[in-house]
Amino acid sequence: MDGHRKADIELDKLLVNPENYRFDPVENQQDAMLVMLRNQKDKILNLARDIAQRGLSPMERLAVVEVEGGKYICLEGNRRITALKLMSKPEQLPGDYPYKGVFEELHERYKDTLPTVVECAVYTADEQDAADKWVVLKHTGENSGIGTVPWNSFQKRRFELRHKQKQSTVLQIVDLLKDNGVDVSGILATNLERLLTTPQVREALGFDFSNKQLTLLEPEAEVVQKLKKVVARMNAKGFSVNDIYHATDRLQWIQDVLGLQPAPATPPTSSTPPPPAASNGKTAAPAAPPPQAQLWPAPDSSAAAPQSTAPGVGTSTLAPPQPIPTPLPPAPSAPSVYYTLVNPTKLLPATIPVKIVKIYKELQIVYISGSVQRAAPHAVGALLRILVEITALEYLMKKQKFYYDGSSNLRNPAEPGKAYSELRDKLNYIANNCGLPGNIAQVLKTLLSKQLMTAELNQVMHSAIFTADAAAIKGIWQNYENVFDYLIGEMQ
Repeated sequence: MDGHRKADIELDKLLVNPENYRFDPVENQQDAMLVMLRNQKDKILNLARDIAQRGLSPMERLAVVEVEGGKYICLEGNRRITALKLMSKPEQLPGDYPYKGVFEELHERYKDTLPTVVECAVYTADEQDAADKWVVLKHTGENSGIGTVPWNSFQKRRFELRHKQKQSTVLQIVDLLKDNGVDVSGILATNLERLLTTPQVREALGFDFSNKQLTLLEPEAEVVQKLKKVVARMNAKGFSVNDIYHATDRLQWIQDVLGLQPAPATPPTSSTPPPPAASNGKTAAPAAPPPQAQLWPAPDSSAAAPQSTAPGVGTSTLAPPQPIPTPLPPAPSAPSVYYTLVNPTKLLPATIPVKIVKIYKELQIVYISGSVQRAAPHAVGALLRILVEITALEYLMKKQKFYYDGSSNLRNPAEPGKAYSELRDKLNYIANNCGLPGNIAQVLKTLLSKQLMTAELNQVMHSAIFTADAAAIKGIWQNYENVFDYLIGEMQ
């Protein structure tokens, strides 16, 4: 044990060290304070404001050495003493020194509450070497655990979240890895957190968060193996946050890490039947190839079959609907299925009404099948019902000049005495009076005549006992999607 003593020392008796290790030696305290201001800049101001508002840290007393005249030179704590002295007496440095106005403002605001005495560890002149050992230990890192061991990014996040009383999603993943013996000390929490902000990445890794609680969508062992690959890649030489900065970067990165590849844009040639004949007897042009699939997780045992394009032949301005064979099962290394009702890669034209676009996008992210934890067929059925209604309404108003009267009834200018209040009435008018191409009109009439669409979707919305059937809702969309595409094309 060294021979220091504890003492409360008046601020005026404490001197900023002219031989502070932060800068080359200077002549006196004033010079030391000026150099400190120039070197520290905003840092010294931030420290001053914190001391003014909260006082000096009770966990870190100053270390000083006693000199002649009852004064004490600071060995540790020179930044704190510089800030405190200039707030207490801004005029003790002559002239217009850096940040003088800030210290004068702090003085006026806090002069009555600033500390006037400071708790110190006092060393005699012949004990300075003992004091310096503590000083160097404080400022040179861990020193094999003898010095201060800083928190890593996960430990910082745990502290922050504990005080904010929030459940950290990324820490749940870290705890899962640690429970399975995986060392995560080499990666940054912020990088892992950024990666997991993308839903498709979480799905590819086999988990998600429900009410901020980790939910495994695949067996724990499989999830951990995937996460091990993520940890290894983040620890690899050359990795940087730029690799996962944008959502598209993250999708490409996780595909590479997990050894996944996007599904092929078209089915194999051998499985494609010859194009059907159009209504004029000529061979119809082949449909546009489907968009390249985005990254989605492989199906689990409870997953329903993936979406397929509805059959049909058309002569509309959009690509005519074509029958396609049942797709081959995707290879394990190239997941291409999706569990939303609407293909998540499909885009609507920019000129389409905003509400239709928003509902359509929601149908691209809400699961109708797949994992039990994610499937929400009632929500999807309700969204589809709204999409059908809004699309029909917008089409009638834009293309057929329907309008709302003073009582908010939808009217047709050709028959003003009739109100089109029911969805079925709107769709019937579109099917029979709007000159739809033959196959498009036939699909819509079939859906209406057998009540395949309106009855199913209305019960989703209005029945207290009806349970949504994911397969039935998919069947509706598979047939109605071609009608929807046509109406959207006409509204551009």
